[in-house]
Amino acid sequence: MSKVAIIGVGHVGAQVAADMVLRGTASELVLIDKNDKKALAEYYDLTDQQALTREQTVVTTVPYTQNWDTLADCDVIVVAAGNIELTRQDGADRLAELPNSAQIVRDIVPKIKASGFDGIVINITNPCDVVATYLQQQIGLYTNQVIGTGTTLDTARMKRAVSTFFKCNMADVSGFVLGEHGETQFTAWSTVAVAGVPITHAAESSNIKLEDLKEEARLGGWHIMAGKGFTSNGIGLTATVLTEAVLNDMRQAFPLSAYDAEKQIYIGQVTRIGKKGVLTHVDVKLTPDEQAAFDASAAAIQHNFSLI
Repeated sequence: MSKVAIIGVGHVGAQVAADMVLRGTASELVLIDKNDKKALAEYYDLTDQQALTREQTVVTTVPYTQNWDTLADCDVIVVAAGNIELTRQDGADRLAELPNSAQIVRDIVPKIKASGFDGIVINITNPCDVVATYLQQQIGLYTNQVIGTGTTLDTARMKRAVSTFFKCNMADVSGFVLGEHGETQFTAWSTVAVAGVPITHAAESSNIKLEDLKEEARLGGWHIMAGKGFTSNGIGLTATVLTEAVLNDMRQAFPLSAYDAEKQIYIGQVTRIGKKGVLTHVDVKLTPDEQAAFDASAAAIQHNFSLI
């Protein structure tokens, strides 16, 4: 038996819930949203959906202003609360959500702590790395118990870009996007390969410029935002897959946001996770330029965290 709570069931949180119900991720799913009517509507929608599926998940809701004692025995809490409207202003990026996201953390943490929750927190709320850092500090859980989706989705976007340029299956593309889930993220091209062929060799033989691939991967999320106003499918499944890796103790590595003891912030790095959260960091050998990019990205996260 496993139990997951989702705090915030807007576009993203609702998608996470739908994915989890379809896949049978958990035995029980708890929905919490500042808009109680929204949480209740999602409850009805999800339970209707289950009439057509083999998987049966017990879905419940908790009124936002009441105590959240039901979180006490949750294995995982997914934090997906936020206000995507803040990123739709001219020139805005994920950092535009920081003041609002920081307030969300201050609002939900006392209720999480009061419940006695001692499981794993998976953060989606942007700016992801900064909010993950703030959540861990405010809740007081061990650093291994809090992770963020980080650059897992950005890595998927990179793989889509590479597969499009090379006209290959995305499953043939390996490698990682690391650093901030934001403007300073970078593709560690030294880790990327197409069907086992290093990307530098594959690109040279196909007359493809890595700079073009870099931009396509970096702008992937903004292409989606420009068309439908928010992202949901990719990030929803990202959070679901990470949750399943924890619940099933899969000991699988992802480029997620995890605590860096040296930098003292959360940042996208290749990390193996299981039932206890973070198990170990994978020592990916970066080139000097990639290490410099990682350090610069860490500095950006540190600066943004100082703005809280």
